[in-house]
Amino acid sequence: MEKSNSFELFINKHFKISLIFLFLGMVFGIIYSTNLLGFYIDSQTLNPADMRSLHISLMLYGFVPLMLSYLPFLLINKEGVKSSSGLYYLNLYTVFWYIFLVFMISSLLFGNTRGLAFYDFPYELNFILAISSLFYIIALIKYIKAYEKIPLWIKVCLRVTIIAPFALLILMNPVIGQVESTISGPHGDNTLGMSLALIPIYYLIIKLLNNTPFKARWNILWIIPTLFYATSVLYRSFIGHLTYELEWFLQWLTFLYIPLLYRWYKDSNITKESKRALLISILAFLFVDIEGNILFIPEFRWIFHRNDLIIAHAHVAMGIGVFFMVIAMFTQYIKELKKTIFYSFYLSGLLGIFTVLSISGFIQAEVFKGDIYYLWMFRTFFGVVTLLSLYSFISFKLNFTALQKYNLFGVLADGLGGIFLILFASFLYPLLGFGFKGSYEYIVFAFVSITGVIHFFALTNKEYEKILTKLTVITRVFISSIFFALYYNHTLGFEALLISLFDIIFASAYLIFFYKKDILCSQK
Repeated sequence: MEKSNSFELFINKHFKISLIFLFLGMVFGIIYSTNLLGFYIDSQTLNPADMRSLHISLMLYGFVPLMLSYLPFLLINKEGVKSSSGLYYLNLYTVFWYIFLVFMISSLLFGNTRGLAFYDFPYELNFILAISSLFYIIALIKYIKAYEKIPLWIKVCLRVTIIAPFALLILMNPVIGQVESTISGPHGDNTLGMSLALIPIYYLIIKLLNNTPFKARWNILWIIPTLFYATSVLYRSFIGHLTYELEWFLQWLTFLYIPLLYRWYKDSNITKESKRALLISILAFLFVDIEGNILFIPEFRWIFHRNDLIIAHAHVAMGIGVFFMVIAMFTQYIKELKKTIFYSFYLSGLLGIFTVLSISGFIQAEVFKGDIYYLWMFRTFFGVVTLLSLYSFISFKLNFTALQKYNLFGVLADGLGGIFLILFASFLYPLLGFGFKGSYEYIVFAFVSITGVIHFFALTNKEYEKILTKLTVITRVFISSIFFALYYNHTLGFEALLISLFDIIFASAYLIFFYKKDILCSQK
């Protein structure tokens, strides 16, 4: 691998891997949407409340924030600075973020929630994120060492990232943190804080995409809200709750971002594809800012705050505003982002969800009459449309060798099969007359899925195809023998014998049809 291409390959790889978590977030959202229509399966791992938490948590902690965190490194790469050791630690940071997401999914899937509207996973998982951020800091330091003169924006980024893990553990703490402190009042300082976090990101994105050096103007419009937000956080942390009037004042400070973003966008010099995505993001941000300030007027807030109109508002904020920040950042790296079909499906889906949920919100607030059930049906439909936009990133290989077909079947049978069992086994086992305790079985299903993952690596890595396939065979023989023994001593029921037969037959297929060829080839 050439060093000049290492960063680009890294970005392409992890952009598409992280799309898996975006896909899962959308799937869980669609499942929850169908739950609201009255369709649900009595499964231990498909509880509607848990589906909601999974959908929201994956949207807030999955694809979008991980990709946004690459922004400083995209800028560093644009400036021609390379560091193989920095890229190594950036990769470690990403892997630990994936570990956090896996832990988060497992925790929420089995009902380990905190009863919060957001950040619903166990607090302790934030320590995994804190560990990943340490690798992020090391990566940034490694890249900084490659500079002859360190730019000011990188110095600021380094200080922010050093503070970030400590701020994360404090702000998310259930005792002294800010999460439980924002469940009353108009959430003015909380909203200001979320909006404020996006302003430096917009600045860095425009700096990244600009074809000429970018100089920001009208900076006083972000300095004023920053000072007020910092003061409000300190007040809440060490003195007490803010009054409604103070939060209300802080809420309206977000209006200062409207002229600021207009000025920055007009001053930018960006290529067409990136500018299109950036414009979509800014328009969504400004719409949410204006709509949000209207909805927080007390007379409106009490009838709209916890209904579908606010949910629609959140879909535009995160699903369009922040999401298209990421799209703008990566248009020059990911060729699929230049496809019109992606924008057509994605925006049609999100705007459809926004429209039907907004109408539903007005009905729930009794502004006018209607049947929200049909609107929820349309929400599910538009969720599927949004999901179909990810088809743009999928490429199919139709010509497979016999061994590749074997591994492909292994991916489908074990990888997807294991996930299917995790989701549906507690519902299906009793129907089939099998005993189900809902404990050790999930560990077995996880091992089944991992076998599918090994098959996937064998399928996608030609140089390691044979050794990885042999590893799956050894695994299957060992697992098959254990299940046979447990069936024979009556520890497990008939399902154990079925699993044993499946694994030994699958392993035997390799030994009969492929193993001889491997032996003959190795002797030549």
